[in-house]
Amino acid sequence: GEDIGPHCEVAGHAYLPSPCGIPKCVWDVKCSAGVGVEYRGNVNSVKEAGQKVACQSWNSNYPHHHSDFHPTSKNKEVYGLGKHNYCRNPDPEVTTKGPWCYTTSSWVRWDYCDVPQCTADIPYFEH
Repeated sequence: GEDIGPHCEVAGHAYLPSPCGIPKCVWDVKCSAGVGVEYRGNVNSVKEAGQKVACQSWNSNYPHHHSDFHPTSKNKEVYGLGKHNYCRNPDPEVTTKGPWCYTTSSWVRWDYCDVPQCTADIPYFEH
């Protein structure tokens, strides 16, 4: 076959050349595909009564204790959890709307994050 070198290919779509030969994939960084399991962007807040509320760090149990979603080796690799408070979806069978987080609000344990859904209007990659 033809040797095209480093490139980005998503769901069988052809790659587009970039000035350095490697396009930057942006799906699951600028938007969430599917239920958001692979989302690795940096949205880290939710809206509560119209106000922005920061997400709780995944490695923290304050203000909300949680035992299943700490940044273990598996959760880091599969779900992108870590010592950060970025929105993720480590529970795709239950939370099927997309990335979410535990909040820093004592009144709201968790909520979905405002991460745009990946659509045909958002390119797979950019230069």
